[in-house]
Amino acid sequence: MLQALLKSAVVAILAIDDRGRVRTVNPAAERMFGYTADEMLDRNVSMLMPEPYRTQHDHYMERYVQTGEKRIIGIGREVAGQRKDGSIFPIHLAVGEFEMQGERFFSGIITDLSAHARLQAEIDRQSLLFQAVFDYVPETLVISAPEGQIVLINPAATRMFGYSASEVIGLDWTTFFDVPPDMAQLEKEIASKHAADGGSVEISTVLRRKDGRTFPAQGHIAVIAGADGTQMAVVSLFRDMTEEMKRRESSLRLQKLEAVGQLTGGIAHDFNNLLTIISGNLELLEGTIENPDDRELLSRAMRAADSGARLTRRLLTFARRRQLAPEVINLNEQVRSMTELLHRTLGATIDLQTSFARDLWLTRADAGEVESAVINLAINARDAMPNGGKLAIRTSNAALEGDEVGFEGPLVAGDYVRVSVSDNGSGMTKDVLGRVFEPFFTTKPPGRGTGLGLSTIYGFIKQSGGSITIYSEPGAGTTVNLYFPRCLDYPGAVVSVADAVKEERGRGERILVVEDNGDVRALTVQRLERLGYEVVEFPTGTAAREALKAGLKVDLVFSDIIMPGGMTGVDLRNWICAFEPALPVILTTGFAGDAGDIATIADEWPILRKPYGQRDLAEIVRKTLEKRKV
Repeated sequence: MLQALLKSAVVAILAIDDRGRVRTVNPAAERMFGYTADEMLDRNVSMLMPEPYRTQHDHYMERYVQTGEKRIIGIGREVAGQRKDGSIFPIHLAVGEFEMQGERFFSGIITDLSAHARLQAEIDRQSLLFQAVFDYVPETLVISAPEGQIVLINPAATRMFGYSASEVIGLDWTTFFDVPPDMAQLEKEIASKHAADGGSVEISTVLRRKDGRTFPAQGHIAVIAGADGTQMAVVSLFRDMTEEMKRRESSLRLQKLEAVGQLTGGIAHDFNNLLTIISGNLELLEGTIENPDDRELLSRAMRAADSGARLTRRLLTFARRRQLAPEVINLNEQVRSMTELLHRTLGATIDLQTSFARDLWLTRADAGEVESAVINLAINARDAMPNGGKLAIRTSNAALEGDEVGFEGPLVAGDYVRVSVSDNGSGMTKDVLGRVFEPFFTTKPPGRGTGLGLSTIYGFIKQSGGSITIYSEPGAGTTVNLYFPRCLDYPGAVVSVADAVKEERGRGERILVVEDNGDVRALTVQRLERLGYEVVEFPTGTAAREALKAGLKVDLVFSDIIMPGGMTGVDLRNWICAFEPALPVILTTGFAGDAGDIATIADEWPILRKPYGQRDLAEIVRKTLEKRKV
């Protein structure tokens, strides 16, 4: 029976005498080590061991025989074995002691751990892969217990929500929701989806950051279940949809304008044909009518036909179907030549200020349409300031990098010549801003406008290959930026020294960024950190002021001008002048209702106009910091 037991055992069994010689070996040991029984019998068992176990074995045996000190006897341990082919593999060794016919023997029961080691290695590999995916996936991952307590969140989640991992572990996963979902309904949907195909439930919701700001999000929620169907965890994956929603809105707005443009172009074309017939026949009638009263009626009709012709030309411009006459022009000269006309048009109550960039790039555009666009914008600004105000027209070079957003979406990266028209008038609401370029849309009283001014400008700019941005805030004013592509295929279009300026990197200086728009603030922080600066950020001027009063040390303040909370960027700058006069401040703005005030401080305090590129930011920050050191 003993022999049958040895032969059938799946583990290797050896018996050795007190001198370490193999006396018995079972078939499993032959298979494990690759030796035949004859090759192992009467040989020292150390032949099955690699170093250092081989040398140590005889020492352990001698010590035990002499002193009775047990090192391995009666103790299971993990060691290494060596096969006949020299390969080394992990084993579990259990050693026992027994006597037979007055002779001492030792038994060894050996288990091959190779499969276990491979399994553990695979587990370790899978763990590393999971950790890599968990750490680097851009979407947020929140893993919670079936009861709802958060057990794990990835770095993307900490960045999105503004919490550290330690702050949310143990909290209910609905902590992140602005309005917690109907859990009963959601659990029912998850259970149904999981039972059907093991998939996830998709939800659209609004999430809340630690600072209280909310944002739209798309989520996928799935249940992880064990082999027996028991729920082990709930995995929630969320993606911030803020930028996606903006892109969708811009795309829909652009599609709407394109559709209106196609309709408008067709109507204007047909209407032009009708006007041609009307005006032509009126001209023929003119030579046949002698009665003064009848001739006056005819003149009125002809003037109306001319007005209709002008209207259709503007409609065709919006629809980008009017033939333009582009030429290489310097917008400094173009705008400067209009100054006297603008003064007469605007009247005495409007303070007109102009600023012309040195080394302005050339552009190719229809000069007449440029003039018409600027005049239209100036008149709109005047009408927004019925009691008088300030109007600023500026030219500048703009190197856009593709992350600036215009009315119709992200602006195409490239070099542009920019004309900015800013007022400190009544401003516009968000709803009005969304429709300003629609034909015939106007907020002016009846008889004060056709609603074609901005739509015509939009069509002209797009047909010229440029872009347009508009910034406005009720009670603060409006700024419209016209972007014309830079002309490089002209002999006079010499690349200026400014074009060759490389991004000047930071040297670890700390910059305080103050910006109420979360997306703009995040972009600014990212840009500055990429340039090598340390950044501290606040959403309001008041919060920034309190931090400085509390002892926050920074090398420069970069602040938006128009902000909520009762403290503008100019107010913050004035406080810094009194509190810490040596601390430099850079102001930035997308519109300039306080155009005149800005003009008076621009000589001492630099102003960076939105949108701006990485190169513009790098240059102004570096120059301002270096000026401080002088």
